[in-house]
Amino acid sequence: MANRAQTPAIRLSGVTKRFGAFTANERVDLDINRGEIHALLGENGAGKTTLMRIVTGLYQPDEGEVQMDGETIRFRKPEHALRAGIGMVHQHFTLVPTLTELQNLAMRPARIPWGNATADVRRRSEEIAATTGLRINPDRMVADASIGERQRLEIVKLLCRGARILIFDEPSAALSPGEWDELAALMRRLAAEGHAIVLISHKLTEVFAVADRYTVLRAGAVVGTGLVTEVTPDELVTMMVGGPVTERPVRAHVNPGRPVLTVRGLGVARDPLDPKSPPALSGIDLEVRAGEILGIAGVAGSGQNELVEAVMGVRPALRGRIELDGKPFEDRTPRRFYQSGGALIPEDRHHVAIVSGMTLWENITMRALRRPPLSRRGILNPAAARGEARRLMAEFDIRADTEKIPIGRLSGGNQQKAVLAREFTGHPALLIAVQPVRGLDVRATDFVYRQLGEHRARGGAILLISMDLDEILALSDRIAVLAHGRIQGVVAAEDATRTRIGALMTSAEEAPCS
Repeated sequence: MANRAQTPAIRLSGVTKRFGAFTANERVDLDINRGEIHALLGENGAGKTTLMRIVTGLYQPDEGEVQMDGETIRFRKPEHALRAGIGMVHQHFTLVPTLTELQNLAMRPARIPWGNATADVRRRSEEIAATTGLRINPDRMVADASIGERQRLEIVKLLCRGARILIFDEPSAALSPGEWDELAALMRRLAAEGHAIVLISHKLTEVFAVADRYTVLRAGAVVGTGLVTEVTPDELVTMMVGGPVTERPVRAHVNPGRPVLTVRGLGVARDPLDPKSPPALSGIDLEVRAGEILGIAGVAGSGQNELVEAVMGVRPALRGRIELDGKPFEDRTPRRFYQSGGALIPEDRHHVAIVSGMTLWENITMRALRRPPLSRRGILNPAAARGEARRLMAEFDIRADTEKIPIGRLSGGNQQKAVLAREFTGHPALLIAVQPVRGLDVRATDFVYRQLGEHRARGGAILLISMDLDEILALSDRIAVLAHGRIQGVVAAEDATRTRIGALMTSAEEAPCS
């Protein structure tokens, strides 16, 4: 724990930031001390990321003052903050997908030298891997890395740049429990070495596991700050949302019905253009039944992405068969997947699930635009589509002034609600949900979980893929563990424990399925 009398590494005094008529931060006072992990909490849109973007020079405050080690600073660009020793791992990655992981690490703003960039970065990344377990694949294109692997690369990039004030924006959103444990240990070690750590997280279990102090923002203003040891999770939730969150109802028992998705002997090459490349999936057998949630547990890069792409028809299969809603699903394409009763909540909301520059109504009705009453004889009826969008906005509690607003301007929680509203339209037989609450706050997370539960209760089948083991354990009726491209075991919910699932996740060899 840091000395209370010390000069804060970062001090914000009366910081206000406006975007037009919208006030993102209002008269914020905040001290970040060296030797501490400080949790910054609040709902989506509360102003947490905006505040840290001021600290890192991406934004400038309209009012107030920022000090670093007692000296007033006003960074004009992120380069200045990097040179001063402040780094931020953003929730939405700042990587270049067409470059290798090593090339991304070697990229740096001008005037931040370290000799031979490529050789130095390779050495530094190997040192970081040795001490933290955060390993990269230096010669792999970032476009070929999973979300979890890209997240790890962002963290390694920050450490390579030698930042002493480290800001982590939802760093565990795509990490496995073991990877989070390694990151938590790293944070504690860095704090003990004198770093100042800011942790932006919606997971209170993480906050209580690693943080020393907390500050809660609501509607851009500070509503509470103090020691983590002197507050309860319920008190933090109340501060964040302005009142208690309604308890999620106990999951009712549902007798599963007919198989909706059947996968037998599925084999997929890692390189879709080279069938002779090493396998990404081998001998996959799965069955998802009506009225059940089958969870897929596994560390990032175990074959989850390839499984989803093969089922949807994005990636060709080398062998095996797939049945969807009781019928052979051959000549697979994404369009036929949807026509056959499938739907998808993808893990990368911003690049796959929505078109940021298009309006909310265009995004939310995208699946239904070819069908009456939104269109007739191939001609779109915009008034009908906007009316349907307003109905879905009310049903799914999507908070926006108008359906005509670009969806990219909405908070992450409202964007995800829009994705759910679109994908649940027509009551799909099979819903594939990949990291469905990644980066969402407690209220939005609760909403998504309720929608998944209601779909299950209506007889829908859900294939849930998540790196969050607690989420898998809480929602799934059965859990299939994927490791090294193989199913290591299938465990009923009542028999599943973190220890048992974790052991299967790290299995070196294939285990028999139950």
